[in-house]
Amino acid sequence: MSVALDREPPANVNDTTPLLPSSEQPPAERESNFDVLGLRCLLIQHFSSAWGDRTAEFALYLYLIKHFEDTLLPSSVFGFAMTLSGILWSHWAGTLVDKYERLPLVRFGILIQKLSALCAYACCAIMLADDPPKETRPLSSLQGIRRLLSSLSPENLLSQPTTNTGFLTPLFIVLVFSGCFLNLSNICISIAVERDWATSISVSNDSESASSRKLSKLNTYLRQINLLCKLCAPIFVSFLTVKFDGGSSGSNVSLFVLSLISIITLVFELYWIGVVYRRFPQLQLEEDSRTSRTGTEQSQSTQQAEEEEPSRPDSSTATSTRLDNLWRRLIAQEWTELIRLPVFFSSLAISLLYITVLSFDGIMVGYLKTLSFSDDLIAEMRGLCVVTGLVGTALALPLENKIGTVRAGNWSIWSMVISLAPVVFAFYAFAPQAQLESPPTPGSSHPAVGVVGAALIFGGMALSRIGLWSFDLIQTKQLQIALTSHPRRNALTALQYTMQNIASLVKFTLTMIFWRPSQFRWAATTSFASVFTGALMYMVYVKNTRGHIVHLDWIKKIL
Repeated sequence: MSVALDREPPANVNDTTPLLPSSEQPPAERESNFDVLGLRCLLIQHFSSAWGDRTAEFALYLYLIKHFEDTLLPSSVFGFAMTLSGILWSHWAGTLVDKYERLPLVRFGILIQKLSALCAYACCAIMLADDPPKETRPLSSLQGIRRLLSSLSPENLLSQPTTNTGFLTPLFIVLVFSGCFLNLSNICISIAVERDWATSISVSNDSESASSRKLSKLNTYLRQINLLCKLCAPIFVSFLTVKFDGGSSGSNVSLFVLSLISIITLVFELYWIGVVYRRFPQLQLEEDSRTSRTGTEQSQSTQQAEEEEPSRPDSSTATSTRLDNLWRRLIAQEWTELIRLPVFFSSLAISLLYITVLSFDGIMVGYLKTLSFSDDLIAEMRGLCVVTGLVGTALALPLENKIGTVRAGNWSIWSMVISLAPVVFAFYAFAPQAQLESPPTPGSSHPAVGVVGAALIFGGMALSRIGLWSFDLIQTKQLQIALTSHPRRNALTALQYTMQNIASLVKFTLTMIFWRPSQFRWAATTSFASVFTGALMYMVYVKNTRGHIVHLDWIKKIL
């Protein structure tokens, strides 16, 4: 598929940048046609944003569990509301990225992100201030992670009394809305910076292959930062709670530290994102071109909608009706456009990967606890999966350079399928099939599945992360390239976020159906079937893109 590439501005445009004039850049940077210093500025900005996101994501659940010690329902409601907000507003966030200027929009998203986190921290501080002093020591890192990850377990959720609504206070409702705004701002920033800006920054006037290589490298750097923050941020929050909180005073110094970090990073990111924007003049040049195209298209769409609408009195009601009809027509048109694109089957494939319990989320951790696995082992295996995920991001680009983007995605997703097969087998062959509803025996040191079963479960999940994150990077690039010249590329990109959030809700529905630990193997089997179906959907994308799925020359030679 050919991609229309805009030419980058002359090198002397960088003479006005505040950090390093182009005349002082090393010769290697000038010859490579890639602003290495600008890239470093972008990665610093992304690390600050991702760290704040991952920190708040873990800390808010942890403080909810700390306050509501006798129930896990509030944290489940909080997580469900955030996921639902992603489904309802992801498309709207994408349209904002298409509609408004790049720099002001990202700055506004940063402002909402930090203010939402500060508001949520304030709500947690008020709730915890009302708790009576406790003589027991605060939650340790492993205890906090274990209780947090098990908060979304269907067994724990369904064990709560359905009439327990004492947590639905105005303060908790404000906390939920803060979490929803935080999630919405994170989606908006992710679409704007990780998808839209990354695509424009990677455009090269040398060749299409050069742009493709630059986009792969940039996506890899951004995804590795996300994974590192996902690994280190919970450890940092747990360190703060163990070091400074608890005791007889019941102090919550960690909340003050996290709030102070949010304020500092707010000021830093608002300034630093401007530095990043000025380091890449192609962002402004492409934005000017996009604005002119979008204005023409919107005027044509509005004119067509008005011509199709019957004549009505000039009133606010008629105007509102026309706008609503136009909005619905645009959404339907964007879904239709995405479905008709060959890359839709690639987006559908990665969305189906979200319908799985075969990962280290709260559901899997809760089930592993019923099998008498220790907290230390679960934490270590969770860290191992993050490490193998980083390996997958590092292997994506060499694999792509070796066999091409489309085939690399096919190899990656099928390697994930193959790696998860022993995990499902272990649940049938080694895990107890009954009497799992009782809690594990205190002090039990031997898992119920045995050494072989544990090796298959943890080894298979760790290996599957390599294929998962490699495929995630490759599919992200495929969507970026397919929508490079589309006037509403960010709105269409947001539709994939919507599909992924819907898949997450389907997963929770699945675990509510098979909520007993003895039924977990059925949830695992359904999850494996979803991953397998995703691989089949990607094969449809391969067939539509390449005209064939595999080369048969080597078979002909054998015959």
